[in-house]
Amino acid sequence: MWYYIVLSVGLVVSLVFCFSRSKGFSVKNVLFKSVSSLCYLLTAVFALINNPVAYTYGSLIIMGGALGLVGDICLDLKGVYRHHESTYLKAGFIFFLVGHIFYSSAVVIQTEMKWWIVLLCAIGSVAVSFGNIFVSKLMKVHFGAYRKIVFAYVCFLAMTMLLSIVAAVMSGFEKKYVVLSIGAICFTLSDAVLSNTFFGRGKDKGYHFFINHFLYYAGQYLIAASVMFMK
Repeated sequence: MWYYIVLSVGLVVSLVFCFSRSKGFSVKNVLFKSVSSLCYLLTAVFALINNPVAYTYGSLIIMGGALGLVGDICLDLKGVYRHHESTYLKAGFIFFLVGHIFYSSAVVIQTEMKWWIVLLCAIGSVAVSFGNIFVSKLMKVHFGAYRKIVFAYVCFLAMTMLLSIVAAVMSGFEKKYVVLSIGAICFTLSDAVLSNTFFGRGKDKGYHFFINHFLYYAGQYLIAASVMFMK
């Protein structure tokens, strides 16, 4: 029961936050975002309580979600305390990067994925990151001093997405992996919008922030909800 209550409340709170965040950075929105992120984390926690069979998978997803929560706070503090912008932005990248290591590990362990498939996904992830650098030049998105950390982060972000998609395909599109892969895709699309918002020009309007956070929370809640369906 608590899983459905937290999920429902969290979705409403997160949607309201998306509208609030579209109006700009503020300390109030940092707190609001913290609550929104806590809700997707609690969704994973209660999903695991309801489905203890998925102990290992759920624990790793919870750890990834917890790191995402801290990353969320860092990225919004970046906009509130401009004089420490670089520090908060790098911290956000690092927390999310490590979070994706937990997400990827959860998929690999849950599916008992063969090492060569994981290796192919890793190679694909690096290719996606190189592709991101190439596309960013065409779209006039300048990473500047953050080029290296962006490259590393996209590798791990893409790894989560590719592993999730492969898991869905290998399972014959079982519900649990479809939910997970859609969540991972939404997460990736969210970061694509965020990249343009942070490093592009003229792409930091209210609707950009709304789309970014809408996709992000959709992704995180779907990843959290996948714990409920794992066996």
